[in-house]
Amino acid sequence: MLATPAPWETRVHRTVVIGQWVALTIGIVSSLVQSGGSPQSLVAMGIAGAYVVGTALAPEEWFWRRFGVESICLTGALIVLVAMTLTGGATSPYLLLSMGPPVFATVYGGFRTGLTTGILSGAMLTLVTLANGAPVIDAAPALALYLIFVLLVGVIRRLLEDIHQQATTLAEEKESATKRLERLEEIHGALLRLSEDMSAGRLNAIEVAADTLETILERFPGSAGKLAVDGEDGRVVLAARGIPDESGHVYEIPLSTSDTTVGNLELTTAQPMSTGDLAQVAAIIHPVSVAFANLQLLQDIVGSAVVEERVRLAREMHDEIGPSLASLGLALDMTAMQQADHPDVAADLHVLRSNVTKLVEDVRASVADLRNARGPTLTARVLQTTSALGGEPPVVVDLEERRPPRPTQIGELTSIITEAARNAHTHSGASMVVISGQIDRSFGSCSVVDDGVGFDPEHEPEGHFGLVGMRERASKIGATIKFDSKPGVGTAVTVEWGSR
Repeated sequence: MLATPAPWETRVHRTVVIGQWVALTIGIVSSLVQSGGSPQSLVAMGIAGAYVVGTALAPEEWFWRRFGVESICLTGALIVLVAMTLTGGATSPYLLLSMGPPVFATVYGGFRTGLTTGILSGAMLTLVTLANGAPVIDAAPALALYLIFVLLVGVIRRLLEDIHQQATTLAEEKESATKRLERLEEIHGALLRLSEDMSAGRLNAIEVAADTLETILERFPGSAGKLAVDGEDGRVVLAARGIPDESGHVYEIPLSTSDTTVGNLELTTAQPMSTGDLAQVAAIIHPVSVAFANLQLLQDIVGSAVVEERVRLAREMHDEIGPSLASLGLALDMTAMQQADHPDVAADLHVLRSNVTKLVEDVRASVADLRNARGPTLTARVLQTTSALGGEPPVVVDLEERRPPRPTQIGELTSIITEAARNAHTHSGASMVVISGQIDRSFGSCSVVDDGVGFDPEHEPEGHFGLVGMRERASKIGATIKFDSKPGVGTAVTVEWGSR
């Protein structure tokens, strides 16, 4: 297995190669001056040149192979020693070139390998010196140069290694700090949105869940998610976005604080999520988990007081405001009768009477809302009723519910949407049924769409009253319902109520 060279090693390799070319040039010039171009000097010149060219052309990867640097440097030391033997041994003009193998060995193998190569080169040069009848002292300068070069290059190598290690560590710390900063920015963004919702008086579980889910899905395009919290009657879905891919990757991420779990996030993605991606999602939902835990705690503390206050307000509106408005309406009727001779005045009084009538209806609706306990959201109700529709086709709920419908409407709306979904699931032969729409308290629009066989909305089989029942329910709460379908092209059932 080959190691990956560090940038400094590549630069040092090039420097050593250039140094060998310089040493070769010096050796050739000195050899020509000393010998005048004798045959032995020419042979030595060719041998030394072949060594320099070979090391210059050898791929750097060869030095990283197992025993690669040892083989190359030992072979190089032998070749240069031959050239030195032909041109004077220890006093050869190629003495400086013989420093190349120990230097290469130190660069790629470390101080120990370089010192071993230097000792072997010095020992062989000593043997050549003795074979030529010269005293051993003549080889001492060469031995000293080997040691000096090996020590110098070893120190430089150690410094460069330390610098490279520090740079790598700093780069890793920078990347880690950047990721932590990104996660902190995401957490800050989530907290900022919570703060804005609180300032605007919109801090409720549905708003928080919807904003959080949209933030997460923006980071993972093509994904779908469902965020739910634990309630008194089980898990309640607060927000659902996107249509999950059947072949996607599903992840269950708990919404938890240090001491409790308040719900979970179900995320379906097209591509697998890495550990870092999951950590980012967990960082985003952590402040939301704290918010949900605080909301649940607040609801536990003031729940009974809120119920009592709602009943008290409903009673006062019914017993005091209602009769007062009824008396005002009666007075306007009598005044209009007395002003029959003045059409303009009578017309204005009739307008006022209509406004009072509408106000009475609004008061009655508010009283009914106050007396009705707040239950699960429309999304949670629809998910609960459609979950019983097992088998194919799948029923996907993708509702954007900022605030639940009024309590006097939510039951009928649930029945309408459930009936439409049940009809599509049972009779359409579709590949998928999608429930989508936008809801915000007193107004909204929901559609149940399938890609099935379709039907004729003007004709309902004898003995079946599903369409009639849905129309009656819609009329009861002042909503409109539309059936858009043709045989063979699918069906869309849309119910709308209120106005912005």
